[in-house]
Amino acid sequence: MKKLLTIALMFVFATGIAWAQNEKYTQAMGDGIKALLAIDRSKPDPKSLVDIANRFERIAAAEPKEWLPKYYAAYANVLLGFVAPTLTEKDQYLDKANALLKDAEGIAGKPNDEIEILKAYQSQIHLAADPMNRWQADGEKFQGFLQSAKSINAENPRIYYLEGSSLFFTPEEYGGGKKVAKPMLEKAQQKFSAFKPETAIHPDWGKMETEWMLSQTN
Repeated sequence: MKKLLTIALMFVFATGIAWAQNEKYTQAMGDGIKALLAIDRSKPDPKSLVDIANRFERIAAAEPKEWLPKYYAAYANVLLGFVAPTLTEKDQYLDKANALLKDAEGIAGKPNDEIEILKAYQSQIHLAADPMNRWQADGEKFQGFLQSAKSINAENPRIYYLEGSSLFFTPEEYGGGKKVAKPMLEKAQQKFSAFKPETAIHPDWGKMETEWMLSQTN
């Protein structure tokens, strides 16, 4: 009986430690996501993005079995790839994002639609950095990653947001433009209205950007 009581107390103690660690992780992730959402999307501050990316990498180091910290660090680096002033700097951030996504993929251990979508976003920004030289290779990667995401979870609204944004920013003479993008953006908006992230710290971005682009099509 005494041995059983000792085992029970040890189990309760271990469970309490795990719960406290999980709460600390969730709080740290939530704070990082809030900082990310507070970034001015019309003119993101590179220094703030670097700080946020580093914050998520520190969380990733403390929680090596969690894929989300690597994911958000990659997301911040993709945004840095968009706002960096030179092509060299853009590519450095985008290469870093790609490496982080590979790490996140390995940790997740199974096909993940959110990771595939962020890989597509990375390809889209990589293309935008040097469109004349990258449209073919990155365009194929972009479509391939989105098709992969659809095969995993076709209800994810970020798939259609990225498809719509690609058309929105493609010149009309190349098959894009606001009118062509509108149906896809409307589909993204519909998917966003029904979408619920798995937890409060799972990806939930793209809705605001979708609504802004739709407002420009009217």
